[in-house]
Amino acid sequence: MFTFGLGLLLGCSAQVAPERLDTLLNEGVDPALVERTETRLNRAMRRNPDGETTFAALNAPAGAMPPGLLVQTALERNSRIAAAAAGIAQADAERMNAIFGYLPQVTVGGTYDIVDQEVLQSDNVVFQSGRTRYPVMRLTARINQPIVDASRIFAITYASSARSRAEVEYLATVRAVVYEVLDAYVVAAQSEARARALRQRMSILNRQINAQAVLHDQGLGMPSEPLSLRSERASIASEEALEMARYAEALSSLAMLTGTTITQIAPVTTPSAAIAHARNLNADELVARGLRENPIIMAAALSVVGAENQRRQALASDFGPVINAYALLEREDREASRFGGGSLTQDMTFGAQLTVPLFNARGLGYESRVAGARLQRQTLDYHGLRRQLETDIRTTHERMRQLATAVSQSSSAVGQAGAAARSERTRAEAGESSDFAVAARDLRRSQAAERQAFYQAEYLRAWLRMQYLTGVDLRSGF
Repeated sequence: MFTFGLGLLLGCSAQVAPERLDTLLNEGVDPALVERTETRLNRAMRRNPDGETTFAALNAPAGAMPPGLLVQTALERNSRIAAAAAGIAQADAERMNAIFGYLPQVTVGGTYDIVDQEVLQSDNVVFQSGRTRYPVMRLTARINQPIVDASRIFAITYASSARSRAEVEYLATVRAVVYEVLDAYVVAAQSEARARALRQRMSILNRQINAQAVLHDQGLGMPSEPLSLRSERASIASEEALEMARYAEALSSLAMLTGTTITQIAPVTTPSAAIAHARNLNADELVARGLRENPIIMAAALSVVGAENQRRQALASDFGPVINAYALLEREDREASRFGGGSLTQDMTFGAQLTVPLFNARGLGYESRVAGARLQRQTLDYHGLRRQLETDIRTTHERMRQLATAVSQSSSAVGQAGAAARSERTRAEAGESSDFAVAARDLRRSQAAERQAFYQAEYLRAWLRMQYLTGVDLRSGF
């Protein structure tokens, strides 16, 4: 009955009154709570005064920034990198604490008691003094030294692997941030170049519209043609606005990653060697390199190793015997006693303690079962990451191949469109063509050049992603 009532009480206490939820939704967080939180946050932030200026505030704009400077700024001011570095320091401290677990444990303590004793009944003549009251002071010093404790040894092993994992995760974080910076830089350059090409196309359309106006004045134009050209110009203007929005989003990503307000970037240059090298890449070799060099896979492998160490630690804690040696020094000063006189004693005790867990020794069940399930989950995550990395590498490899073909074909299209535009301009100069036809050839050439620049930027993004997936250090840029 008591158990049922306790369960009912706990079940009721787990429900939140609807009125409380409505108040929270309508009125928001309590202003007093916000004020207290800000006060305590400011007090905590004083422990790291440089953090706000380095990792919270944005630096002033620095003009057109090349990719190398963007990467260097991110390495200095990115909060994710700083947090990963702090994770190494935390892992070092946790490993040192694990080592301390097997070192001697020294404690010193003292007590001061007032003993008030009254003998109510006794057949011992020495206890028939009635009532006594006296103070007792005890000073103790104790040293415990683990002799056999497998769980503490596995704790040290786990802390060592956790430190190694923190170092690998720092490396993975740096490479991820550098890749994201370079990718955002290419996206920004791509959007800026496409917006510029779209403005050039609108300028060419304006030439065609003006040429149609001249033809219309001469009675040779078609009434629907200017309307069609104006419609196309409006569509291109909407695309240009969309590209500028994409450009602003890329600059915002760069500002978040580098901690600096980015207003413009330096022009991007696609490495020609990267495009030429695309056809010689082997997908199987890239997959093998990625599984070997990518720090994300190494971090996942260390997570599996750490989970295995935790499982062994839990087994030792649940079932392993523990032997501790100890020494106890106790000094006691009694101003009186039940016998009437006081005493001053000092005792030194040495010994060893053997503890053998039999059943539910700690009253918390068996941690080894939870640790076994944790190991299984980490193992599945490891296999999933390997499969995901292989899939990404093969997809990116195929994307690079197709984009390399697109770049090659678009380059041919640009050359042919340029030759056609030059030929049409020569005919116009000889009086065999019109400016309207020349503008049409220039428009096709501009479209071909725009697509070529777009494909080159897309290939560069795929190439950067392949470098990141295969574990290449991109801190030096392209």
